[in-house]
Amino acid sequence: MVAYLWLVWYHANSSSSPKHWALAVTYELHERAYATFYEIMGDGNGMGQFLPSVVRRVHLTGTHGHHAYDGKLLLGEINDSVLGALEMYGESAVEMVNSHNRKRGLGESNCQDWAIIIVRSLEDALLLPRGTLAKVEKCPRFG
Repeated sequence: MVAYLWLVWYHANSSSSPKHWALAVTYELHERAYATFYEIMGDGNGMGQFLPSVVRRVHLTGTHGHHAYDGKLLLGEINDSVLGALEMYGESAVEMVNSHNRKRGLGESNCQDWAIIIVRSLEDALLLPRGTLAKVEKCPRFG
């Protein structure tokens, strides 16, 4: 079965704050499709460390948690084997983000870096079309 992978971003708290980015998987292309969201969330200790999160049955363009929807980008079609590997990619990417933050500084790396790592990995493995990463890097990052 074919699924669709999206990058979704949410309104920031201010014009200088980063937008929250998440990856979403749907089986339909319309705006109100239900999605499974893959993202990272702060671990709550204020040290710039993140934990992976998977949230099911959320509207693609709806409010997510306390974040209001702001925009999306269709990254491409994916098959069940990619879908199965997405959690593994997400866990590896969060380890990279957390490692970077421990070495470089509090919160220097965030959910946007996490999403870029995953998209780069999927594109390198030829599981997303060439040029997908370049499109993601142009998506809005702040306020």
